[in-house]
Amino acid sequence: MKTLLNLILLLFTSVTFCQVKPDFKVYQFLGNDSIKGHISRIVKHNSNGKISFEELINYKTSRNNGFIDVRKINFYKDTILIKTLKSYPKSKSTEKDSSRTEYKYNTKNQLIQETHFDYKRRLKKNIRKGIQYGDCIIEPSDYEEVPTWKITSQIKFTYNNKSKKTEYYASEHHWNNQNRYKYVYDEKNRIIKETSLDHNRVIWHKYYSYVENGYNYFLDWYGEFKVNTISDWPYKYKIRFKTDSNGNKIEETKLNKDGSQNYRVVRTIDSFNRIETEKRYDSKDEIELTKIYIYE
Repeated sequence: MKTLLNLILLLFTSVTFCQVKPDFKVYQFLGNDSIKGHISRIVKHNSNGKISFEELINYKTSRNNGFIDVRKINFYKDTILIKTLKSYPKSKSTEKDSSRTEYKYNTKNQLIQETHFDYKRRLKKNIRKGIQYGDCIIEPSDYEEVPTWKITSQIKFTYNNKSKKTEYYASEHHWNNQNRYKYVYDEKNRIIKETSLDHNRVIWHKYYSYVENGYNYFLDWYGEFKVNTISDWPYKYKIRFKTDSNGNKIEETKLNKDGSQNYRVVRTIDSFNRIETEKRYDSKDEIELTKIYIYE
């Protein structure tokens, strides 16, 4: 009996441990220059293992691409995300100071609406400045003294009978002209076509096909695909993966149409199946970005 109780206790402890996600930081630097690195991402979890706080500081996805500095706080009802607050520590007084996103769900807990707001000082209503008015100089006094909240986008989502998202549409408010996306899936619930639109005007189609260790895709800009075979189309790419014995993705490579490398990402995994290091290599297979994960 005592042995059985010990076994039950061990199993309970293991499950509890697996549910608790550790907080972590990401130390990043360009190439191999670790001396000039910095903490670029900070992530904290709540007791349900959901991200409660995240901060990005000059966080990069490649040598030349990344995110503006931002702090995010997430609010949940049980395990369902209901609101996100963001602040931008480097914003100027006339720029967006903070923003928030509110989420709505249906009875199946599927996300059906995101409403995005920003909070900033706005141009006074009677101000007529800009290129269209022949006066490009906008001064601080042209802005309202008190910042206000305003909707910047309201996105609605629809799903098929297999709970796969089929449409993303911001019909009234959005931050750019790509305000609608449509998704088509195969019999294995894998996406095979993604379309970006400005309402009903096609901006691009993205078509996917799958192989054992990755997938291929090609982009059809403005629906102008007019060649006989996909192999003749210039915007054709291959994504290939390598995994370890535990199914962790340890390498990802993007190849161009001619087989040349676009980028390669290599990861090492620790004994807890967590990312330990991540190195990104450029088209010449020279290292461009290194990230080290530090768990607490």
